[in-house]
Amino acid sequence: MRCLALAQAWKRAGGSVTFLAPEGSPPIEQRIRAEGCGLEALAPDQFPQAVVSRLLHSTPGKVVLDGYGFGVREQSAVSEAGHQVLMVDDFAHASAYPVCWVLNQNAHARPEVYSNRRSDTRLLLGPSYALLRDEFRPWLGWRRTIPERANKILITIGGSDPGNLSLRILESLPLIQRADLEVVLVAGGSNTHLQILQAAQQRSPVQVRIVTNALDMSALMAWADLAVSGAGSTSYELCYMGLPALLFVIADNQRGVAEHLSKLSAAVCAEGAAEFDSRKFTETLRDLIESPEMRRAMSNRGRDLVDGLGAERVKGALLNRELQLRLCRETDCQVLFSWANGPDVRQASFHSAPVAWEDHERWLTRKLLDPRSVIYIGENHEGKPVGVVRFRLEEDCAILSVSVAPEFRGAGWGRELIRLSTQTLTRSRFTRRVEAFVKPENRASIRLFDSSGFRRQGDAEVAGQPALLFTLQCGGRSNA
Repeated sequence: MRCLALAQAWKRAGGSVTFLAPEGSPPIEQRIRAEGCGLEALAPDQFPQAVVSRLLHSTPGKVVLDGYGFGVREQSAVSEAGHQVLMVDDFAHASAYPVCWVLNQNAHARPEVYSNRRSDTRLLLGPSYALLRDEFRPWLGWRRTIPERANKILITIGGSDPGNLSLRILESLPLIQRADLEVVLVAGGSNTHLQILQAAQQRSPVQVRIVTNALDMSALMAWADLAVSGAGSTSYELCYMGLPALLFVIADNQRGVAEHLSKLSAAVCAEGAAEFDSRKFTETLRDLIESPEMRRAMSNRGRDLVDGLGAERVKGALLNRELQLRLCRETDCQVLFSWANGPDVRQASFHSAPVAWEDHERWLTRKLLDPRSVIYIGENHEGKPVGVVRFRLEEDCAILSVSVAPEFRGAGWGRELIRLSTQTLTRSRFTRRVEAFVKPENRASIRLFDSSGFRRQGDAEVAGQPALLFTLQCGGRSNA
């Protein structure tokens, strides 16, 4: 699923994607094809070797390897065949990383565990790179309401749940002794215990609904007040949705995720699945149900950790356009002044006269103090400023203007600045619509907004001059 999230971002940028996957999982194969991706199903026996063999006979391109079977030998073989390789990792399972990029989206990821890597290897570490699928994008600006008591419980243990932890959880719920509980249990497409779970559902005094092969987990997470989950990639989806969670360690590679998110107060770490204790589980769950303060703190911390833009950042890294945003500071005054007085910028502006330094200083000081003004500086992975995006906030609308540094123009940075800044603003402020005004003769800006998802809404007037109005609907759900 995390590779699917990256594939979606890559396709939005105009690329094509082919999955090499072990055969034998029809729901996953169907999901991949439904996204418009190619799929080659390979024999599951010796799968990593089959992938390497396939790639050795293909045109060099960008390759994403995700699986513990891809050690240093496999990474080296694919890299030496001319491919640019991104290795998706969870706990530094390989002895070395001879690749272009290493992605570890976990909160406990640290650079020192990847010391044995090429000098030019880029490390993409931490939840800011968490890969979330497109189904979560409409919830970017959504805000969760924390009820006094949590009565809607989501149980999602993972795709196959080999130990059937879902059953033990389901059978423990009556011990909570709450008549108002509503439970949704998600059984993955490869779960072989469905009939057993359905039998337990029938005899349970708790109201339980079983969802198989869920295609809209984001809506289920928005519905729920509390989650019981495996500590895999779903943990970061829960953080993004601000859903407080009790995390179980289903496999050894999940322990660091559960323990670190618990340490950060973004979730509660339960015992390992093998040590499941009904009494201890129900006591912990009851405490969470009865404590809105604890759930509110977990919700806020999770949202702070995961902003949902990880797939865009990884895609940017693959295109050598990785962008980081930060709020403008007074120390940016000089660089903004030099950009603002460039001939192209003055020509595109609705106020085309050169800007005096004193006026610029006063303007920036005023904007930094204005609560209706948001200014983002975009930087590349080397920390060099590549452009600025300014927003003027008006109720649930924001007026955008963007400028790219001269040395970075013509390489796609404008689209990256607009995309990341509008999504970041939507995440932090309640913004339903973004507007931009462009001079009719400014063909470069017209192409930029056309290619960034904005729609032309007709003619307008700015500072007594004709303008074209572009709008972008942010797609955020209403606050709950």
